[in-house]
Amino acid sequence: MLVNHLNKLKLLYVIIFIMINKTAFAIDLQPGDIKAPSGSFNAAQISYLFVEKGDKYTHGTKSSDISNIKQNAMLLRLDRALEIGRVQAYAFIQSSFNYLENKNLSTESISIPDSKSNGVGDTSLAFAFWPYANREKDEYFAVAGYLLLPTGDYDRNRAINSGLNIYQGAIQTGYQRKIASNINWTFAIDSVFSSDNKQYFGSNKLERDALYNLQTGFQYIFNPTYSISLGYFYTIGGETTLNGVDNNDITKIHRYQLTGQANYSFGRLTLHYGSEISNENSYIEDHRLITRYSFKF
Repeated sequence: MLVNHLNKLKLLYVIIFIMINKTAFAIDLQPGDIKAPSGSFNAAQISYLFVEKGDKYTHGTKSSDISNIKQNAMLLRLDRALEIGRVQAYAFIQSSFNYLENKNLSTESISIPDSKSNGVGDTSLAFAFWPYANREKDEYFAVAGYLLLPTGDYDRNRAINSGLNIYQGAIQTGYQRKIASNINWTFAIDSVFSSDNKQYFGSNKLERDALYNLQTGFQYIFNPTYSISLGYFYTIGGETTLNGVDNNDITKIHRYQLTGQANYSFGRLTLHYGSEISNENSYIEDHRLITRYSFKF
């Protein structure tokens, strides 16, 4: 009886950890990212990210779980703009240091202890190029490839980790055009593919289907210094399988993001705020705050 109870409890832990770690590798573009840069130069970007998640949803229905999941992260990105023949290109490498915390998570009468993690995150590599860039019309089409390397801190016995312990690759296309003298419209789609995690909570094997993201938004430019943007994001796919058993946990997320930008002689300051409108099968994101400072050198 005790062994059966412990096995059921362990299975419950695994299911809950899947929900906690169901991280979507969404490729959010910043306002103006689809506009082709000019010439060759180096740049850097420093960002602070705060995310807070609360209620858990299963198949679109709010569950009885109580949670408070927080993520704080510092991200450092190094960029390089270059010209390949007559085609403009852009590349970057990014990593992070994360602090993640999960408090007061409970399911029915079973409580799970607090879980924390702090450490280096996975490394992201990206390369983009512009097959079409019409600066006179302010119209651009870009293609980008991304690779996520499992360099982050990971412990298979821990509920929350800074790293995912998997490789991920993505392809993204984006389009931007001016629709009024001071309004830009952007649209982008991407597909993300993940390798298997064979050390998921012990020696379990976690597989993840491809994840698809769509984003669109409008940027209103007050003057060369200040602008604001509103973006909408939709994510679908990413269903997981644990040891060959389908978890029936497809990702379906609708969310929004507000952005303000200020361009100064010493660099660009950016502030993002957003949250999820709905989340089909995970803990809903109540708040997402990002501050960025980027500069050329």
